[in-house]
Amino acid sequence: ERAPEKREVTGSTPVPTTEARPPCRRGPWRARSVPDHHLFGYRSPMRTTVLGSAIAVGATVAMATLAGCSSSSSPATTAPTTTSAVLGLPATGSVDGVILSVTSSPRTGKVGATTITATAELKGTVSDATLRFAISSASSADKGKAASVQTVNVSGPGRFTLPKPYKPSSAGHWSVTVTYTPKAAGKSSLSVSGEPPVAGSQPPFPQLVTVVSS
Repeated sequence: ERAPEKREVTGSTPVPTTEARPPCRRGPWRARSVPDHHLFGYRSPMRTTVLGSAIAVGATVAMATLAGCSSSSSPATTAPTTTSAVLGLPATGSVDGVILSVTSSPRTGKVGATTITATAELKGTVSDATLRFAISSASSADKGKAASVQTVNVSGPGRFTLPKPYKPSSAGHWSVTVTYTPKAAGKSSLSVSGEPPVAGSQPPFPQLVTVVSS
């Protein structure tokens, strides 16, 4: 076969006219095995761009996971507490290792067609005590007297109900108050109430209030 022609340029080294690359052993184009920890120093712009993009994506996913998000959805959020959500939860208080949770129903009603019921649950270090159920339409705890007061003796944890459900005889805001009183001296009592502490204030536990209309 005919050997490739070579051209000489004055003052320079002869340059091959064929497309074969010179046998350079150190050119950046030469394929070679590179350890993973050296990839960041490799001079290929394409390799650097791909690696940089992968690192950026990985960092974004990691940061999203730590923030409580997933890589395919918006950040997880916690639903705000609303009045309706509060009304569905027991009114709860605690003292000296005793937990008292109270529920009552209904939320609304009509005079003559409404019956108020209440349930108290005691947990923890419950000793011999009395549970006092009081139902009142007074504007605050410091005014008036309860329309109904009923007591239950307890000697340990458990669920206890208002002995006799109450039927309001007039319209108003009827609140339930349950008080836990230990029989032993020196122990603290605990009260959970839907009555406002003073007139005009908000009830501490609105879920213990029944609004009765005429």
